[in-house]
Amino acid sequence: MQNIRIKICGITSVYDARMVSSFPIHAIGLNFVKRSKRRISLKTAKEIIDKLPPLVRPILIFEDEKISKVMYLCDSLSIHSVQLHGKEPVSYCHDLKRFNKSLKIIKAFPTKEASISQLNAYKRVCDSFLLDSFDRKDQMGGTGKPSDWSVAQEIVSKSRLPVILAGGLNPYNINSAIKRVKPYAIDVNSGVESRVGKKDKSLMEKLFEELQS
Repeated sequence: MQNIRIKICGITSVYDARMVSSFPIHAIGLNFVKRSKRRISLKTAKEIIDKLPPLVRPILIFEDEKISKVMYLCDSLSIHSVQLHGKEPVSYCHDLKRFNKSLKIIKAFPTKEASISQLNAYKRVCDSFLLDSFDRKDQMGGTGKPSDWSVAQEIVSKSRLPVILAGGLNPYNINSAIKRVKPYAIDVNSGVESRVGKKDKSLMEKLFEELQS
């Protein structure tokens, strides 16, 4: 397998969490974005986290959420990693760190809007960046649309923090994306789904077959 970390995002059930965790993944994404079709409840999130293997890290996903709500959910679930998909400013990330110094923050940016200067403004208050193909006016990820790999490649080469590549990744393009962009990690969502919010074991198997080739 290629030396890269793997996150499977948009987990909506205990069954899917256990299934994807049977593969050598490093993290899963649990969605709390109000407009997302993969949004889950606090109860479901707790059930999923309780069944996760110890080496699979759960990451809570938010979009322009109140800091008090983010802190409440992190505390309720004993979670130390969040992914921010909105227009959260540097000051927002700073405040999150001030309230919880151990919190790890992944700041997501639409690849088509991202620039290295924009990302570097967050380098002291975030732990990594995520590049996705999401459209702020449309959906916040999981659309199946690929990111602009040429832009992502440039950002990865210049970023001072680790960069996670997302956006339309699937078993059929994953190796090309990794070879072209050379990200720290990959984030796969709709590319291993049979329908929105439902992960597919056969697609997971295909993904890892390709990664091991």
